[in-house]
Amino acid sequence: MNALAAVYQPRRVWASGVCIAWNLLFAGIVALLVLNGWKVELHRWQGAWWLVPVAAGAYFALWSCWVYPVELYFGYLEERQFALAKDGIRSWTRDWLIGISQHGLKFVIGCTLIGLAQAYFREGWVPVTALMLLAIFLATTYWAMSLAPRGLFAFESADAGTCNMLATLLPDSLNTQLPPVVIYSAPALRDFAGGLMGLGRQQVLLLSRSTITFASDNLLRFVLLHELGHRRYRHGLLGTLGGWAWICIALVISDRTIAMVAADHLLGTPFYITLLAFTLSVLMGMGEPLLAYLGRRLEYQADRFYIRHGGTAAALQDALLELSERNLARTQWLRRRQTMFHPMPSVANRVFSARRYEESLATKRPIEG
Repeated sequence: MNALAAVYQPRRVWASGVCIAWNLLFAGIVALLVLNGWKVELHRWQGAWWLVPVAAGAYFALWSCWVYPVELYFGYLEERQFALAKDGIRSWTRDWLIGISQHGLKFVIGCTLIGLAQAYFREGWVPVTALMLLAIFLATTYWAMSLAPRGLFAFESADAGTCNMLATLLPDSLNTQLPPVVIYSAPALRDFAGGLMGLGRQQVLLLSRSTITFASDNLLRFVLLHELGHRRYRHGLLGTLGGWAWICIALVISDRTIAMVAADHLLGTPFYITLLAFTLSVLMGMGEPLLAYLGRRLEYQADRFYIRHGGTAAALQDALLELSERNLARTQWLRRRQTMFHPMPSVANRVFSARRYEESLATKRPIEG
């Protein structure tokens, strides 16, 4: 057992909780100001959807200033204690600004689309927004690699030698080929990381340079087969549709909630978007245990794909321990109420599930679910 990871993981869970509460506090303060301080003026803004991007940009800028100290503490100062942040504060802040500005652009575009839908469709804005969100979810997932934040990592296609090396790790009986492999790197990046990005023809397998360079063949084989399992069962598409469905449900609940506490003339104004940001944030937090549970089920299914194609529970355990040792990513020390919000199963649970499935294959009685 890694004692360093035993300290690190509970701190990360605590940091996530503090950040969520800090975000909700900001959204709640702004929502109260809208409902109480500016209530008399709201009718003057009806139909002024063109102010939505201006208000959304101002909201996001204020929010960025609000969260910067918290993210600096948990994202840099605490990470530095575990040798996971090696660059200085100036470098970290530069990378943070690059990421937050790209996130802010998407936020403003999304708010503007909602404002347009409310201005032109009024009572039917929710289904119109749901259809727009479906198109956005599918498009951004399909072209996820092209939309990856630039300036934070260096991306390059794997050369022929690397692709051949990875191909030799796959069993001959496997009929599925690897998607195009893209390697990413950064000066201080040390994590073992990999995963699928994109959908269909735009899907690539993203691997960190440190994984290619330092990971054992056993770990690489597990990562490859595990990700091919995600690809085989179209988990990327299922996750996208599941996220879209949940946010549509949240939109309906938010719309009804806002209608109960505010007048109808809020619709199509920047202030409605502000209240929507708060209610959606609350509902997203409430739905986190469900989404985390679904995420764990997909991980178990990908692990079973690995077992069916030549992997063993013992090899899976070794791979997970090597991965956890490198990334300080074990969750063995988290309490049950903490793992409810974690989309990755613990090492012990994954190994136990793999052993059960391995035994079921030996007796010709595969365990489903």
